Amino acid sequence: MDRLAVGLVLAAAAAAGCGPTRGSAAPGAPQAVLSRDEVLRAHNAWADSIQHVWSRAAILLNFPTGDVDDQGRGKRLQQDLDGHLFLQKPENLFIHGQVLGHEVFAVGMNPRKFWLWVRPRVNTVWVGDRGGAWESRFVVAPKDLMTAIGAFRIDLGAQENVAFVVEDRHYVLAEDRALDGKRVPMRRVWFDRQTLRPARVDLFDERGRCILMAELMRYERTGRVDVCTVFRARFYGDEEVDLVLRLSGVDLEKRINPPVFEYRPPEGAVEKNLDEMK
Repeated sequence: MDRLAVGLVLAAAAAAGCGPTRGSAAPGAPQAVLSRDEVLRAHNAWADSIQHVWSRAAILLNFPTGDVDDQGRGKRLQQDLDGHLFLQKPENLFIHGQVLGHEVFAVGMNPRKFWLWVRPRVNTVWVGDRGGAWESRFVVAPKDLMTAIGAFRIDLGAQENVAFVVEDRHYVLAEDRALDGKRVPMRRVWFDRQTLRPARVDLFDERGRCILMAELMRYERTGRVDVCTVFRARFYGDEEVDLVLRLSGVDLEKRINPPVFEYRPPEGAVEKNLDEMK
């Protein structure tokens, strides 16, 4: 689950991301062009309106098994799961999934720990300390997954390495960092020009290598708030993991019991402490 050997993906232009952007919109009436500050003010107001989420979740998970076929190609396993998503800002996330009533997948984080449990054949849970070296190296990092959900403020402060690009369908915020006298990508966010909601989020590691491409594919109104209910994310590393979340029964007011976000090893699971690994 180490993402260190991810292929190098550098930005060729200010808005370059992990993959191709969507095509141009058909010609139509001219759209007013907003400034970067106007777009971010609208985004932050929306993000602040979502503080916690309780939802049922249909989960599609596609990941390598570690085996190879007769032609030497890596085998992959796809699982369709039913479960829930629980989110409580700023640092609590828990997603779990089951097949025929049996738990087989969980990913979560709180201010102290993060963890991933997948049980295709081996009952193993990977766990690490927040802020430790492995939090950035783990291929399905919960903190990256939280970012992919999109409902978080973007406060740029006095950053200089930021570009704002106006496309036909999107505003693109491109944040870079300095590396060896060059600029490499750090984050890209595409905002729908009509709704100003995030449509895509790409994240990069400290070397400018893509570690996550997430699409926020459909929004639905919950009360007075637009909530993304379909996410598609690809995590890049030595192995690639694909995750699709389809949310239903979303509730922004329902109280989430704090124990939901506590780390508890699944019964019988072999625990692998990432911070003790070399």
